[in-house]
Order: sequence, then structure tokens, then C-alpha cells
Amino acid sequence: MNRNNIDSGKIGQVIEVNTERVIVEVSNELDNYNIIHNGTLHRVGQVGSFVKIINGLCCVYCVVESFSTYMQTGDIAINKKVINVSLLGYKNINGEFESGAKITPSIADSVFLIDEDDINIIFKSDVKFPVEVGKNYFSNSLPVYLNLNEFVLKHSLIVGSTGSGKSNTVAYLLNNITTKYKSSRIIIIDIHGEYMKYLGENAYEFSIYDPTKKLVLPYWMLDFDILCRLFGLGNSLTSSSIIDVFRDRILQMKKEFINGNDELKSKIKLADININSPIPFNIKTIWFEFYKRGYGTFNNTSREFGDFAYMKADNQDDLIGKAEELIKPVFKPYTSLNSAPFKSNESNYKNIADNIENLLRNEDFKFVFGDDEYIKGDKGIAELIESWIENDKQISVLNLSGIPYNILDVVIGVLSNLLFDTVYYTLKINAKKFEGRPLLICYEEAHRYLNSGTQNSFSQNAVERIMKEGRKFGLGAMIISQRPVEIPNTVISQVSTFIALRLTNSDDQSRVISFAPNNFSMFLKSLPSLGNGDAFVIGESMKIPMKVKIPLLETVKNINFAEKIGAWNQDRPDNLSYNDTVISWMQK
Repeated sequence: MNRNNIDSGKIGQVIEVNTERVIVEVSNELDNYNIIHNGTLHRVGQVGSFVKIINGLCCVYCVVESFSTYMQTGDIAINKKVINVSLLGYKNINGEFESGAKITPSIADSVFLIDEDDINIIFKSDVKFPVEVGKNYFSNSLPVYLNLNEFVLKHSLIVGSTGSGKSNTVAYLLNNITTKYKSSRIIIIDIHGEYMKYLGENAYEFSIYDPTKKLVLPYWMLDFDILCRLFGLGNSLTSSSIIDVFRDRILQMKKEFINGNDELKSKIKLADININSPIPFNIKTIWFEFYKRGYGTFNNTSREFGDFAYMKADNQDDLIGKAEELIKPVFKPYTSLNSAPFKSNESNYKNIADNIENLLRNEDFKFVFGDDEYIKGDKGIAELIESWIENDKQISVLNLSGIPYNILDVVIGVLSNLLFDTVYYTLKINAKKFEGRPLLICYEEAHRYLNSGTQNSFSQNAVERIMKEGRKFGLGAMIISQRPVEIPNTVISQVSTFIALRLTNSDDQSRVISFAPNNFSMFLKSLPSLGNGDAFVIGESMKIPMKVKIPLLETVKNINFAEKIGAWNQDRPDNLSYNDTVISWMQK
């Protein structure tokens, strides 16, 4: 090949231009596809690499889709080395990159390798609110930046198979955000309890197992419909009258709580309180009342509430029970004759009383129904919320790993609604003070609860609310999943930025490819062959779709992923017994 062409980086010329792509004929003089240009080794025709097409003062940038040693024309294959490229954009008169195909190449235009100056033109950070997402795959010294405003407030999706580097990607992004933006606020919904390993000292974890940073979700914060679902109300066996009594009793107790607090009484009108107002009430009192209505026996045929036929203790005191200690009252057995004590006419309260008691006694539900001061209403919920979103670490990890799977959907839905309402009502009260302080919520393993096959999902409805309405209130969502095909369309359609790491499942690959611009879909077909930490970034937060390399964090390097399986190399413990396991299981 001509020495001048080699020095200039020229590799061929345009021989065809159509609406989809440009075909470049590689020069016959090029007998080696590894070229050193300006001190950098280039592999000509590498899929995903970039070239430039020059005609006079015009410079168009393209991405390589394929490289072949023949060109197909109808049924005829011509022996010709050709590269198919897609248009990315062009260099404007100010020397800046603009995406799109405003300028298209012409036949016989010269095609060149790109150099460091071209890389800087295409990828340099001139975006507003930049945050580094990784390094340019083809120039590792060049950082790649996202527009954080677009990334957060228009939502994002990070996908990758197990072991592709998904968690490292999330941790790398969040660390960069909190380092550069000192007032950033991020919450991670972590259902496996693994993110503290990646974030280290950069985050604050709340867990049901940690007595000092305890994760609690007071039952009185739950919507009435959710409470009914938890307690088994609303099915065909339950009288609607019980639901009405349950509703009225809760509402009455919420009003009594306000009346008993001078500060709240002066600020809240009783007429403004509804069944879902986040005001404490005592579920143990309701359980106690329902138990007596269902199981009680009576001294008179009128069966007035309170006229119970109690058994007596050794000291002749009535065994009336204690609601706060879940001690049941003991009633005299009813007789089958028409004489006292008389059986209750409200035996349909037995099931609801039993269901409430089971949850109150269940250790797995202590974070909802326990004796924590937030749950009892002794401490204000405002302090709990502040500990989540205003602590000095900027990132809060809500570790849900110990929460029963059968209520995980409810818990995530309640947390999402709680955060949404907190941001909404805060802005409603004082928009100027809190405006400009968005909150990013990261949903790890989202396919586990945001599943397209799930009906009437509390978490899905709550997340969709954030995706659809959150932007105007400064609330953004990051959806993290290894199965994008299972994420509902109603969620995917609201996402503007996609970060795709290695995906091995063909259905997942097809789903991600469908997100991409037409001129980038061929590029994404290499998803299953990506290395660990390699990713494609697509969307409105980027000037063009891009392949990046995400550096491995030190906290990730120090994780011993073989630690658990290493136990198989050790001696088997002696005298193993599962008696305690079964007993604990029975107590649930």
C-alpha cells in the first residue's frame, strides 16, 4: 500500500450508499489488517470500531457493522473486501460532534481510521451534569460521561447475566455520582443484602437484623387494602361488615391519636384524616377486641360487648387477658342449653383475630408489627424517613434479605409509595427549599417483583407510578435485572437510558436489541460475547450509543466469591441436627 496512505490512516473508499448503511471497499494494497497509526495499533474492520469518511471539508463518523472478503450482488458473490458501516454523525463547522445523518457520504469518498483527536471530538465530555460511566472501549484513557439529569430523571435500566459485572457497574456509577455531587440522594432496594460489599464505607445500610440501623416499616403506614390482604380480609368467606368495623375502628383510633397530641391537634383537622393517613393506631387493641367478639361467651342473652363470662384465676380475678402482651382472655365454655354462658353470635371474627395474632407473633414480621418505638408511634415517622434519605453517606441501602418472600411485593410497593409521597408532600410544602434535590431509587433484581406475568402487583403499581410521574417531582428510578425480558412493557417504556452488559439468553438479547437505534442494532448482537465489565450504553443521556469498559472497584476485587463453596473442602461438622430448624419452621 502507498506509504502516504498508510501514514494518513486511509483504508479504502465508499462504493455504495443506501438508506441503511454505507459500504466501503478496502484497498487491495492493504495486505495486513493490523495497522499502527499515530503510535496506536488498529485492527481494520473490527466490529464496533469507528472510521471516518472525508470529502473535502466534510467529516462523517461511522461504526463498523461487518467485514467480509466478498460482496454479494443478487446471486453473485464478488471477490472484494468490504466493510459495512452505519452512520453515527458528523463534525460540524465548530469542530464538534453532532449525531444524525445530516451529511451523508458520496461514492469514492476516502475512508480513514480514527485517531485520538477524532475520539475526543466524538466522546469528549461537553454534557451538562456529567458523571463517568466507564472508559471508552477503544481508547481506555478516555472517560465516558453520562448526562446525569437525563440518566436520573428519565430513568435507567441496567441489565446483565450473572457474573457480567452488573453489581460492579451499579456501584461504580453510584460512587462517581456521590463523589461529584455532594448533595445527591440515593436509595437501593436490595433484596439479597449484597450491596454493602460493593459500596463499602460509601453507604449506610438499614437491615431488620441490625439493632442500631434497624429497618422498620410500621404497619400503620400501610394502605388499608394492604392490611386487609395481610389479615385475610376481603375474600369470599369474610363478611363485609367485618371490613367496615375494621375500617371504622382504625379511623377512630387515628383521630384519637391526633387528639391526644397537642402539637398535631393544632395542625391537623380531624375532618382531613382518612383511612390511609400515616397516623399510628394500635393493632393489638383491635386484635383483642376482635378475639373477644369471636371467642367470647356472655352472661346474658343480649350478648352486649363487655358483658363477658370470664374464667377466674386462683385469686378469683377475672382472666381478662392483656392486649399489649398478646395474652388472650379466658372465657367460660358456652352451654348447648338455653342458659348462661351464651356463645358469641359473631364467630366470623375468629379467623381475622387468629390471622392478626399469627402475624403479631411471627418473628419474620417484627419489622412491621414489633415493639420498635417507630412502630408504636413513640417516635415520629419524619425521623425515620430522614435517616433513610438525609444521612451523611448519601447512599442508603435498604436490606430486604430477611423479609418473607410472600410479602416482598407488598414491602417494596409500600417503600416506593412512601418515598414518592415524601418527595411529593415535601415539594408541596416548600418547593424552593427542596427543589433541585432529586432522589434516585435503585431496584436490584427487579425481575423478581416487577414481573410481566404478575397480576395486581403492589410493587409494580408503585414503581410504575414513579416511572410515570416521578420526573416532575425529582424522583428517578434505576431498574437492575438479569432478565430484561421479564420486566413489564409499562416499566421499560419509561426508561431513557440502557446499560447492557453480557447477556447469554437469546430472549433477553432480543429485548435489549429492540431498544437500540436502527444503526446500532447490529452492534448489539455481540452481547453474548462481551467480557466482564464490558457494556453498551444507549439512550438520551449519551450523545451516541457507546461501548464502554467499566473499571473494577477495589471493594469488588477484595470479595472472595469462592468463600462459600470453599466450605466443601473442609471437614464435615459432627452431630448435625435439624431439630431447631423444624421447630422454628413450625412456629411460623
